Amino acid sequence: MRERLLALSGFRADGLGPLSPDEWYRLDKLADGHRLRPHLHGRLSRGELAADVPQQIADKWREAHRDNAIAALLQRRALVQANALLRQHSIELVALKGSALAWSIWPAPAERVMRDIDILVPLDSAATAYELLREAGWQAPAMTRQALAAMARDETHLPPLYSPEGVMCELHPHAWSSAPLAGISMPHCDDAGILRRSRKDEELGIRVPAPEDMLAHLVVHCASSHLFNVGPLALADIDYLVAAEAIDWRAFWQRACEHQFDRPAGLVLTLVDKWRRPGLIEASGLPIEVGSAVLAQAEQLLVQNPAARKDINALAGLALGDTANRLHQHPLDAAEAPQGKAARLKSLAGRGVSLAGSMLNRQTRQDAAATASVASWMSGG
Repeated sequence: MRERLLALSGFRADGLGPLSPDEWYRLDKLADGHRLRPHLHGRLSRGELAADVPQQIADKWREAHRDNAIAALLQRRALVQANALLRQHSIELVALKGSALAWSIWPAPAERVMRDIDILVPLDSAATAYELLREAGWQAPAMTRQALAAMARDETHLPPLYSPEGVMCELHPHAWSSAPLAGISMPHCDDAGILRRSRKDEELGIRVPAPEDMLAHLVVHCASSHLFNVGPLALADIDYLVAAEAIDWRAFWQRACEHQFDRPAGLVLTLVDKWRRPGLIEASGLPIEVGSAVLAQAEQLLVQNPAARKDINALAGLALGDTANRLHQHPLDAAEAPQGKAARLKSLAGRGVSLAGSMLNRQTRQDAAATASVASWMSGG
C-alpha cells in the first residue's frame, strides 16, 4: 500500500492496476494521513491519473481540495500581514517551504497543504519580530527578551505564533539547526547566505530563497531534519521546483559538498527521479552513488504511519545509542506548556506506555531500524 501511494502521487500511477474497494479505502486513508488528497484531486482533474478512482474516493479528494483552497487564502493573508508589519520595522522576511512554493510553483495553491507558514528572519531580528507580531495580536507565549534571544540562537524556530484568524506561523532564525536524533550530524546552514541571495517572488510579493537555496532547504528538511517522515509532498515540492526554476547544478553540488548535505541530497533526488521526475539523476549530474538498500528504506519511511512517527524516532534513537536524560522538556514545549517535575514524569510515563506498545508492532520496529540505518548512511556511516 505504501508503494501504491508513491505511485499514485507520481508518474507511475498508470501501473497501479485494479484495486478492490477495501484497497482503495486503505490507500485513501494513507493519502489523507499524508495530506495528499487535495493534490490527488488536482492530478485527477488534469487527467494525470489513469487509475479508475471510485467516485466516493474522488468526492473526498474534491472536498479536501475545496477546504484547502480556503485555508490557503487565510495562510497567504497571514503571510502578507506578517511581511508588511515586519517591513515597517526594517525586518525583511523570507518565506520557506510551502509558504514560498504553493502560489508560484505548484499547479494550484489549493493542492499544497500546509500545517503552518514558515518564515526566515535574521538571527539578530528574531526576538524583535516575535514581539512585534505578538503586539499586533498574534497569539504566542510571552517570553523575556533574554529567553527569546537564547532560543533563537539554539533552536530552528521560536514558539509558534497564531494570526488573529488562527493561522500558525513558525518564525525561523535558522533554516535548520539541531539534529532530530542524538549521535547524527546536521549539515552546515548558511542562514546569512540564504537571506542575502533571496529574491522577491513577483506572484507572492514576498522574498523567497534562490532556487539552489530552496532546493537545499527542501532536501535538508526532508532528509536530515525529519528523516523522511514528511510524506510524498516532499518529492512533489522538489519536482515542481526543478520544473519551474533553472537550477545551477554545479553551484548546488559544490555547496552540498562544502556544507555536508551531499548524501541527503543524493538520496532525496534519487527518490524524486524514481517516483516523480525520471531523468533527474542525469540532469542534475548526481555525484553520489545511492545503493538500492538505502533507497528502499528511505522510500518506505516517506509513507510511514503518521501516528507512529514519534515512537519510530524514539526507537531509532535507542538503536543509535541515544540514552540521554529526557526528564527536561524541550525548550519549545516548555515555552508553550511548561510542566513541573511531577507532570513531566507523568508525561514521560505515558510516552513510555506508547513506546512499549510500538515495540510490539512489527512495522514500527522495521521503520525504526530503517530510520537509524538511513540516518547513519547520511552521516557517512
